[in-house]
Amino acid sequence: MKKFFTLMALFAITASSQAGDIANGKKIYKKINCTMCHNANGSGKASDVSKIRMTKGPKIAGLDAAYVAEQVIAVQSKKRKTKNTAMMYAKVKKLSKKEIADVAAYVASLGPKYKGMFQK
Repeated sequence: MKKFFTLMALFAITASSQAGDIANGKKIYKKINCTMCHNANGSGKASDVSKIRMTKGPKIAGLDAAYVAEQVIAVQSKKRKTKNTAMMYAKVKKLSKKEIADVAAYVASLGPKYKGMFQK
């Protein structure tokens, strides 16, 4: 039982040390203009057919922070390349790991958490 509590404490410390700062993430989100493609609330513009847009980012609000950070790092390292990631690369290329974690925490705070990839 003692091992269980030790492991739980270690997990809690690790998880909290990797958590991002939501307030700072909001500032960075605005500063690098994520709103251009993902809207201020993270709702995305991919489904906005009312106007012709060159920037049609997907909905990101409420995505898991670890997943968001993983995707930003993949764009930053050029492991993820699509027709839309070139613009994103220009915005995220100089972000530190801490800044990415902060933005990811902010994005995760924007909406309900996704339980599955195809949840509506």
